[in-house]
Amino acid sequence: MSKLSDPEMKKKSTSHLKLVVSNPPCVRKTKLFSTLDPNMGFMAKIEEKGQDRYTMMAYDPFHRLDCEILLEICDDEDVLEVYDEEVGPRTVICHFPPIIDKELNEFVEGDETLCGMIMVQFQMKILEQLLLFCSNHDASTLLVWVDHTAEGHALEVYQNSAVYEDKIPTITGTKTQLVIPATLETFDNLMDYTDDIHQDFRKILWEDQSNNPAIREYLKLNPCLKFFD
Repeated sequence: MSKLSDPEMKKKSTSHLKLVVSNPPCVRKTKLFSTLDPNMGFMAKIEEKGQDRYTMMAYDPFHRLDCEILLEICDDEDVLEVYDEEVGPRTVICHFPPIIDKELNEFVEGDETLCGMIMVQFQMKILEQLLLFCSNHDASTLLVWVDHTAEGHALEVYQNSAVYEDKIPTITGTKTQLVIPATLETFDNLMDYTDDIHQDFRKILWEDQSNNPAIREYLKLNPCLKFFD
């Protein structure tokens, strides 16, 4: 099976995956991390909301980030109008919401380098948990839906793991659709990619601290980068 980087995989004129389930409403709320110890690292909690419906709540209290993700477990014949070879017989549908980064921006004094690094690692940790959720529920495919906004463009790590990507028009705008195989190979590749990204980020932080006050202040608060990996 070819990878997403192959131009033919990015544009398929004959096969488009389309959900027949409705989009869940955006429900929010107070900040999920507001009552958590800021010295805690990344956490993810799964709650069952009904038959084959779950909510994943991801927290990074140190970096002032949280995210509540709606998940559905479906068989492909119940979910898809058109069967596609990239989608396995049991699929986890992930409705990925915008991640509010206002408090993160305040925490890092608006530094784009720090904000981008922290957001990427937060998304990588969420993807790791999503793949584990698929494994625990015998799903061979992760189908991610995200609004085609600035937040959607930031999900490069998800695109790196995907075998199919499309833009789907909806009543409220355009959504990006990503098909990710929930396999051991995908998980191992994500772990390798995560290690490479962390090494690059660490190098940038230590090299740029001399001329970047925001990075210097961040390293004072997190000198061992224990809240970064």
